[in-house]
Amino acid sequence: MTPKSLFNIILKISGLFFLKEIILMIPRLISAVWILSGQGDTGNNQFYSNDIFDFILFFTILIIYCFLVYQLLFNTNYIISKLKLDKGFEQENFSFNISSNSILNIALIVTACVILFEEIPSFCQGIINIILVKKITPNIQNPGFSNLVFSAVKIILALLLTGERKRIINWIEKRKTAQHNENTE
Repeated sequence: MTPKSLFNIILKISGLFFLKEIILMIPRLISAVWILSGQGDTGNNQFYSNDIFDFILFFTILIIYCFLVYQLLFNTNYIISKLKLDKGFEQENFSFNISSNSILNIALIVTACVILFEEIPSFCQGIINIILVKKITPNIQNPGFSNLVFSAVKIILALLLTGERKRIINWIEKRKTAQHNENTE
């Protein structure tokens, strides 16, 4: 394994972790849109400049994360060459015998496990909170299902990430070879 391929793998793993952050950020963005649209209020439909500023800031961060994920997953050779990460090594090859597919496979599993470890307790806590709210105030219309739904969606996405990791890896590798072919032409 050359230094360039090692940094290529490290950057792709970093991209997958940023992708995890995007997945975790989307429910917050949906909540912000819900609140700003006036649906989440208790009859108070006033827009505050702080709320709009927070939404714009949050959306800007989401766009930056999407850009970083794209760059880290599909333009790693460009990043490596611009930052000269593969220069200055005394030995040309490292003695790792792990394929990039195996590394990406491990990274997807670890990412999905991190999401599951964060969201299963949150999902269980949400169920307990709904049960307690229903017992304390039985005539409440909406006991807070939104957090429970978002946790369930994150759990499903993490399970899909583990179940469909071969397709994800094939897609990343296909994009990598297509981009490599474009650069060589």
